[in-house]
Amino acid sequence: MHKIYIIEDDINISNIIEEHLSKYQFECYTVQQFNHIVEEFQAIQPHLVVMDINLPTYDGYFWSRKIRQLSNCPIIIVSARVNDIDQVYGIENGADDFITKPFSLDVLMAKVNGLIRRTYGEYASSDSNSISIANTTLNSNTVRLYTEKHESLLTLKEMQLSKLLFEAYPNVVPRQKLLSAIWDDESFVEENTLSVNIGRLRKKFEAIQSRLEIKTIRGLGYQLVEAEE
Repeated sequence: MHKIYIIEDDINISNIIEEHLSKYQFECYTVQQFNHIVEEFQAIQPHLVVMDINLPTYDGYFWSRKIRQLSNCPIIIVSARVNDIDQVYGIENGADDFITKPFSLDVLMAKVNGLIRRTYGEYASSDSNSISIANTTLNSNTVRLYTEKHESLLTLKEMQLSKLLFEAYPNVVPRQKLLSAIWDDESFVEENTLSVNIGRLRKKFEAIQSRLEIKTIRGLGYQLVEAEE
């Protein structure tokens, strides 16, 4: 079941969207605290976001940019703003589609289904975006790490680290190469920054019950290995 995160401050509209999408077996979550959208997004790990522009504290453009720093999860903006510039600005700030209010629930449903299919289903990009080792798959298109029954959403830095480790398997990836790939200027990176990100990534491997482990090779870097049963 795909998860939809609804970020809308009009309770009536939010309830209508949730009720309609739920009828089609989507697992819906509505925003609870408008100043903690990023935290809620990370906790829910949705497959798609439906978001208004006019929101308390910060607008939908702001939150689209924040979400894009974490994930390639599809974003549909639903707004009463009808100017072309608003739609252009929405797309430029990370949204995948734009629907103006008042809108047809059938149109919303079609766009949700279309983005879900293109991102996760039959129309998803080719297998070049996925790398599988042991019981674990890394999908760079959806920014997710998953096994048969579990999945975890990655941050963009975690995604970059994972991709280097998967592509190099079973070889060691030098620490310098990891730093160079993730940060533009290594001189501004604290010594433990990479270690902290690797530590977070290890926890995500554990959370999805992966048979893969990230091994520290002292003085060299990191290596992806399959744990002994």
